[in-house]
This record gives sequence, C-alpha cells and structure tokens, in this order.
Amino acid sequence: MELAARIQPVTATMLLRQSAAMPARPLWDHLAFALFVAAAALMLTTFTDYGVTWDEDVHNWYGVYVLNYYLSFFRDLRSVEWGDVNNYGAAFDMTAAALNRLSPFGMYETRHLLNGIVGVVGIIGAWKLGRCLAGPRAGFIAALFLLLTPNYYGQMFNNPKDIPFAVGMVWAMYYLARITPELPRPRWMLVAKLGLACGLALGVRVGGLLLFGYLGLLLLLFVLWRGAETRRLGVVVAESWTSFWRVLLPVLLVAWPVMLLFWPWAQQSPLLNPVRAIIYFSHEIFPFPTLFAGEYIPATNLPWAYLPVHIALALPELVLSLLVVAPVAAVVIARRRDWAFDRTTTLRLFIVVFGIVFPVAYAIAIKAVLFDGMRHFIFVLPLIAALTAVVADRALAHLARLPVRSYAYGALAVYGLGHVSVMAMLHPDEYVYYNGFIGGVEGAAGLFKLDYWANSYAEAVSGLEDHLRAEYGADFMDHDFTVAACGPPISAAYYFPSNFIFTANPENAEFFIAFTKDKCNKALPGKEIYRVERMGTLLSVVLDRRDILTQARDNRPLGRD
Repeated sequence: MELAARIQPVTATMLLRQSAAMPARPLWDHLAFALFVAAAALMLTTFTDYGVTWDEDVHNWYGVYVLNYYLSFFRDLRSVEWGDVNNYGAAFDMTAAALNRLSPFGMYETRHLLNGIVGVVGIIGAWKLGRCLAGPRAGFIAALFLLLTPNYYGQMFNNPKDIPFAVGMVWAMYYLARITPELPRPRWMLVAKLGLACGLALGVRVGGLLLFGYLGLLLLLFVLWRGAETRRLGVVVAESWTSFWRVLLPVLLVAWPVMLLFWPWAQQSPLLNPVRAIIYFSHEIFPFPTLFAGEYIPATNLPWAYLPVHIALALPELVLSLLVVAPVAAVVIARRRDWAFDRTTTLRLFIVVFGIVFPVAYAIAIKAVLFDGMRHFIFVLPLIAALTAVVADRALAHLARLPVRSYAYGALAVYGLGHVSVMAMLHPDEYVYYNGFIGGVEGAAGLFKLDYWANSYAEAVSGLEDHLRAEYGADFMDHDFTVAACGPPISAAYYFPSNFIFTANPENAEFFIAFTKDKCNKALPGKEIYRVERMGTLLSVVLDRRDILTQARDNRPLGRD
C-alpha cells in the first residue's frame, strides 16, 4: 500500500507533464474530424435513396461466386469462368456478398451502405494526402473538395468498381508521399501499408499496376537527386540497390498476395492472368457511339479532348479554377521562395501531379476506348482534390495579408452554399452534375450524357406505382401490369411491387421506363405519365402504352393470334 501510494502521485505528475509537452492538435484537424462525422451521418441517412446501377447486378453475382469459391474450398469455379467480369478483382464485391449474409437491409441497399463507407474512407484518404503535402489546413480543404465533388459523391454509393479503386489509389499515393522523406530505408510498417494499399487497389482493378510505375519513378527520381547532391557514382549504385530491396521488392511481395486473395481468376496464373487482364482492357471493345458535344461518335474514334473535357466539366468551378492555375502558382511560389521546395516536398508534389496527368495523357496517346464520360478515371479526383487543396492553402495564406480578405471570404462562403444547394437539388442523382462553365445540367443536356447508370429508375418506378395507385385506388393490387425498361432491367425491376411484371419486349409492355441516354426515351410512342427531372432537366420518363396496345389489338386482322 505504501509503495502504491508513492508511485501514483509520481505517475500522475509525469502524465501531466507529458500531456502539457505534447502539441495541441490543430484546429483544422478537429474541423476535418467534424467533416468526416458529417459525411458519415449524411451517408447513413441517404444510402437507401440511390438506385441500382447498370453494372451492379453482374458485380453482385460475381461477389457471390467469389465467396462461394472459398466456401466450397476452391471447387466452385463460376467466378473464374463467368463472362468477362473475371478480369476484375473482387475485393469490394466479395466483401459485399459476405456482408449480405448478415445485413438486415436489402441486397443492393447493403451494397450501397458498404460503397458509401468505402467512399468516406476515400475522403479521409484525400485528407491524409493533402495534410501530408501541405499541412492540416490543406488536408481539411482536400477532404472538403472531394466531398463536394458531385461526380465522386454521387457515385460513392452505387459504383462498385471505380469508387473502391479510387479509394485504394489515394491511400497508396498517401503512403508513397509518406515514405518519401525516409528513402531509401523507410520504416517497414510504412512499406507494408503501402503494399497493402496497392494490393487492395489491384484487388478491384488491374489498373492498380500504375502504382508500381509511380513507385519506381519516385525511387528513380530520389536516386538521381542523391546523385546530383553527392556527385558520386557509388552513392547512386548503393541507393539504387537499397531502394529496390528495401522498398520496391517488399511492396510487390505484400501487394501481390493481397491482390490474389480477392481474384480467383488471377490465382489460376498469378503472373500471366493479370497481364492478360491489362491486355483485355487495353483493347476493350465498346461497339456503340457515344455522345460528345452534341454528336454521336464511335467510341473507337473519339477526339483527343473527350476525356479532358469531361474531367473539366465534372469538377466544381472553384476546384477547376485552382487546377488550371496550379502550374502558374508553382512557378510564382518558387520564384518568391515563400515555400521551401526541398527534395521531399518536390518529389511528393511531382508524384501526385504525375498521378493525375499520366493516366489521362496515356489514354489520349493510345486512343483508348472511352465511354460514360470520365467514369473510368474517377481515381484522379481524390488526387485533384489534394493538389488543388495545396494551391488553395497557399492562396488563403496570401489572402490573409490583403485588406479585402473579408469580402473574399464572404464570396467563397456564398459560392460554397450555392454549390451545396446544387448538389442538394440533384440528390440522389448528384453524379449527373456539370459545372457552370457549360451551364450546369441544363446546359449539358443534349451535349453530354446525363443518367447513363439508370440511377433515376428507382424514382421512375416509384412514380409509376403512385400513378397507378391513384388510378385504381384500393383495387391496385388486384391488377397486374407489364413493364419494360430501356437498358439495365435490374435498375427498374428491383423496385417493382409484386404486381409489376417485367418484360424484355418493350413493344408489348403496358409501361416503358426510359432514360435520355442515346435518346432511349424517344424509342417508343406512349403517353408520358411521370418524368424524373433535376434542375429542370429530364433524366428519365415513364410512358403509358396501354392505349397503343389496345388500338393495335382492335385493328388486328381476323384469324390472327
């Protein structure tokens, strides 16, 4: 008892001293935490609002088959042989299939919940990367920018490929930035985390192999920098060898098994099948024209500006403006020397810029087959958020010294509120957003694709059901109705009440649900009874074809069935 009495005051005193010596967590970190809480709360209250997208059905079953592959002790090979979806890893899909065995929610609601959680993790990743590049304020701004990027936020609930891949990519880029000051011998824990992030990205899309190229480039630049500093060939050789066995090789040894864990088809040939997947996607065929600037152009012959234009128009106006001025800002900052461009800072910024520019430039150079706007390049959005946050952080530091700063802060607040109100008006179809430089969604209508995922079909089905309940009243459930949909059947059929019967033949359907993609809403005649619109712009319609079918039956020649 005496010994305990002596120890406790000393321990308490020591803890108090240590606590006082620890630096207080910056206000911007507290604001970032509040932002994450708000994003998570918003996600949890709205994840059921989002519809089933075109690709979700095939990925749902893929996840089930991959899970069964393991539960059957590798005997169930449907995931290996089923369609072309085996060219993807199933890190997200298998997790969703496992969660669906426990979840109290519906099949796709559960997937949307998991997708939303992954999306918030991506926002945290953008914060981490921005904070690593330029400090706590830049981290907060990066998270805010990504959260308010409608093409990220609007897809983070029901895009099972591009959002999880983007999240893996931003976390891998963060750990690339983290290891930079510790090269060529970063801590093993950082190397392992980098390998894990790379493996998870690869476990969704084989495009994660880009990360090994980024890592190799980072190590090369580091070695060249060290060579320029020392002017000794021996240092270059030694640093090169150390970078290989202490960084590149361990990252590969961690990432590859993680990738294989979620990819049964790759397990059949761990080295060759990932390469075959790359070749498959490099020569992917999309035998349909795609809408660009008001014209339908073959996906194999798109103009070079297709991808840059879509990325530019998908970004909020402020983010796009900061991205455009970023090169100029870098030159001005360097000349004024108001920021120390040491080796670590320079390499970090370079690799992030390269991670944005190279994939886009490469896609343009090889004339990649593209469709659905910039969807396949969502993974650059978190990097853009982090990079533009660095520019915004420097701009705010400069603005704080100007007498007009209060007016500028007010203008930014008004712009922010306006942008949030636009996202609110688009909900739950935020991803159809186009910025004000094209006139918003209304200005983009007829020039670019809007609801290509068929996200709006959930609302269309609800509108049709309400219309028929009002028409038939208490007798509604006593009648069966045939309904067809343009494009993905599951996007509509998942929300059907029990007396809605899906038909694959639209011409024989009493009701036809169609989005504006490829003018599908004009494919068949019918009376519009419901329109899904956002900000005055049509996304999809419900057509009543009962009178047309009745007239066709009445005019049928005698003797014919």
